[in-house]
Amino acid sequence: MQGSKPVECEVLNVIQAAGIWPDCDDKTQLLQAIKQLTVSSLPSRQYFTESAEFIVPEGVENIRVTVAGAGGGGGLNGNPPSQKSGDGSASSVTYGSLGIIAEGGEGGWSAKIDEDGASSGVASNGDLNLAGQGAVGGNGSVSVLGQTGGPGGNGGLAIKDLSVTAGEVFEIVVGKGGVATHQGLELNVGQDGYVILEWV
Repeated sequence: MQGSKPVECEVLNVIQAAGIWPDCDDKTQLLQAIKQLTVSSLPSRQYFTESAEFIVPEGVENIRVTVAGAGGGGGLNGNPPSQKSGDGSASSVTYGSLGIIAEGGEGGWSAKIDEDGASSGVASNGDLNLAGQGAVGGNGSVSVLGQTGGPGGNGGLAIKDLSVTAGEVFEIVVGKGGVATHQGLELNVGQDGYVILEWV
């Protein structure tokens, strides 16, 4: 079916691009086509806050992977100066032989003995690797005497675009935030890491 005027041709091109066979009796086809083309062009996303396995869906050829390491725990003011809170753990996505890794941030020190603060996590094997741009480290606590615990370091962040095939498997590990411990309590916890997969 062909249009006789330029506007008709434009409308028919949109309808056919959506895989709809033109029907003169159906006056909703342009609207159907616009809705279908809009939805099909939007990215799909899956967020991971726990370790998991992901299988590439049918029809997906490219995936963007974002990996954030966990934040380190913040330092406690009441602990000895030599005591450090727990480090945040790494998050990763393994695809075949490739491992995209975002390290966790370092735990903060008690009594703020390190004026530069805890080190941030780094990232590797991404197209973009950023230190300290992942999950946030825990705050240090301040005592009534003004003693301060140092904040935990932020996790690293890696972003990578991958060409994939349906049915392939991604192994996903999500890092846990570091903690400070005092009298059996977990305090000043760093944020857990995360992984985001996006595709069109």
